[in-house]
Amino acid sequence: MNHAYVFPAQGFLGFQLCTAMLEEGWEVTALDSGREMGDHWMEIGRNANLHWTSFGNWDRLVPSGSHVYLPYYDADDLLTEKEGKTLMEQAGYTIRVFSHFQDPPSGNPSGADIYVPTLIGLRQPVSYHFARLIKDVRVDEPVQDDPTGVIYVKDAARKIISCTGEKGELHLKGEAAWADASALLTEATIPQLEAPKNIRGKEIPVMASKSLENIFDEQLKEAGIKKGKNSFPYSDR
Repeated sequence: MNHAYVFPAQGFLGFQLCTAMLEEGWEVTALDSGREMGDHWMEIGRNANLHWTSFGNWDRLVPSGSHVYLPYYDADDLLTEKEGKTLMEQAGYTIRVFSHFQDPPSGNPSGADIYVPTLIGLRQPVSYHFARLIKDVRVDEPVQDDPTGVIYVKDAARKIISCTGEKGELHLKGEAAWADASALLTEATIPQLEAPKNIRGKEIPVMASKSLENIFDEQLKEAGIKKGKNSFPYSDR
């Protein structure tokens, strides 16, 4: 049985990595900086293959043959360089996940670094354009969106897992354009966002398992918003 360590496991991408691994029958050790499990773990239900622990209580051991997954994409402040280094030193193989705007804190000669564009789906943080539109959050802070594309977070998680064993730099390429996704949620002028300066690594195509409309419908329901049938673009505030 494959055994994976995921840290931070309660983040937007980290949680979906754990979920996808459990669906594949993997054993998952979910590590987090917090001391309590979030309520969303209840979605998984009882699963003997899931082991959650805080990073502070972790015994600092990664069994031989286990893999480590570090979704830096979920925010640098959730995963420090020291914590990442500690896990990598214990693992024979590590996958790290970054946005195209992030730079790796160190080398990863025995594993793979995977870069992703904007990820969308349930629990998308309000630091992203789409979550702000859906939840009607209005703040002056810049968004974290990468306008080179969007990928459903569940599809990204499954593809990342399928890349296990790869080495070097890779980047996921989805089928949907960022501008097309934005146009479904607002008829307002699409904001001009800075594109990443570099798209690193071998391109890995990701096929969409759901339409943009269905993905955003999930996020609207999560926000307690009921839309009418065929109501995209959704712009009723």
